[in-house]
Amino acid sequence: MSEKTFEEAMSRIQVIVSTLEKGDVQLQEATTLFEEGLALIDFCEKQLSAFSDKVNELKERNQDKQNGR
Repeated sequence: MSEKTFEEAMSRIQVIVSTLEKGDVQLQEATTLFEEGLALIDFCEKQLSAFSDKVNELKERNQDKQNGR
């Protein structure tokens, strides 16, 4: 994934899904799009995981502050 944001990747996934659902692409193009979609999904999953880790870290820090640690 080269310098795309999460939102850009999700938008591209939507375009790929829409294109594949139409069913009017050649097999080679469909395979290429499918492969791109899988890579984008992997990218998004990693981004979401990192975001989740960050949120959990911030929640723990906030909890520690509230407990006087």
